[in-house]
Amino acid sequence: MSKSDIHSSSSVARFGGKSTDYIEIHEMIDSSKAFCADNRHRSLFHHSAGIYYMQKMFGIDFDEIEKLKKKYNLDDEFEADLLLLLKMNRLKGVHILNSDGKKIHVRDIAEQHILEDFRGKFIPTFNDYINNMQLQNWMNNALGPIQKPNHQDKPKEFIAALRID
Repeated sequence: MSKSDIHSSSSVARFGGKSTDYIEIHEMIDSSKAFCADNRHRSLFHHSAGIYYMQKMFGIDFDEIEKLKKKYNLDDEFEADLLLLLKMNRLKGVHILNSDGKKIHVRDIAEQHILEDFRGKFIPTFNDYINNMQLQNWMNNALGPIQKPNHQDKPKEFIAALRID
């Protein structure tokens, strides 16, 4: 798998609905491509903690929405309560609602994405990634002699934004 739209189509095959129901989750999982153009980008979200973060970012507590609908009948108080719900949702929400009206657990979508990228063999942990990375002085609060990361293939504007001088 390589593109978010391909992962989204795969989610449709597994969970139903439309590709647009899942695209934001897959885009977020692969958003690290903005920083690293090779497969090392996966160290940011392609692991067990990344799945947890997707759940927290995209999951919705639909039971609370229903309670508010019944309680307020969408009157003037609804907006303030909805904003509070969205804030609290980060603590409890774990589902999306696809276009078929089916609740899908965000964790299942994120696990599917990562399993597809690793040929269905495993879901790595963050430690699986970092245990195989050599800690550089610049990563360690710039202590010791600094050898800046090599950005020779990056555009000049991108390099300027990363300077630690």
